[in-house]
Amino acid sequence: MAKAAEGMSERSEFLERIRSSLGRSEALTVPTSAPPSAQGPNDEFAARVGSAEELANTEADELMAALAVSGETSGWMVKRVADTTEAGSYLLEVARELEARSAVHSLHRVVRDALQDDMFSGTGIELTPVAVDRADEHSEAESRATLRSLMANADLGITGVDYAIAETGTCVIVPAPGSSRLVSLLPPVHIALIERGQVLPSLDELFTLRRRDFVNGELGSYMNLITGPSRTADIEYKLVTGVHGPGEVHMVLIG
Repeated sequence: MAKAAEGMSERSEFLERIRSSLGRSEALTVPTSAPPSAQGPNDEFAARVGSAEELANTEADELMAALAVSGETSGWMVKRVADTTEAGSYLLEVARELEARSAVHSLHRVVRDALQDDMFSGTGIELTPVAVDRADEHSEAESRATLRSLMANADLGITGVDYAIAETGTCVIVPAPGSSRLVSLLPPVHIALIERGQVLPSLDELFTLRRRDFVNGELGSYMNLITGPSRTADIEYKLVTGVHGPGEVHMVLIG
């Protein structure tokens, strides 16, 4: 119980720091549940899941603002936009500034919404959705090899996210059909689109929700946590970016 109270206190303090930085006078509310002693283990865990989900929605504005700050600190180029239409315009702007010849994208709904109306048509930029052909074993293997080559040679990778962490400036991608982690890893530039309700205060809430996925049999084999551009230290401890992943990363906050 002491650890749970301590964790709640830390989250409350974190949210209050957000409130202060935004010049807000009203307190941010952190959803609470009944004490563990009044619940069974399953009830307590369900309450923690509900608290994490509720917090992501009720404090979405403050969490997005905090993510913008922590994202920039972590090395992301942060862009705030009102909707997916503006997000699409920003994608095109970045692609043109990079003089990109090719781009790949995941099939996250927010990405498909941002890329509507064939906006890359006539730009000379080849835009490829990463979707594996699963017609049969041979087709799937061939499709994976072709897509991997396309991603490795693309100038730009565009994805949505499953979650983002306000405290650390981290984007979280859980691999699924149409959301290969390689879209965010192989191209030298990665753009991540984030919507309201996807931002969690800290890794505590993320691990709570992932535990729920495990209980429901939906965990998957891994998840990708991205905190800024790829960084690698050489033998002399000199930090180099972009060696084992994108050297330039953009975070687009929608809404």
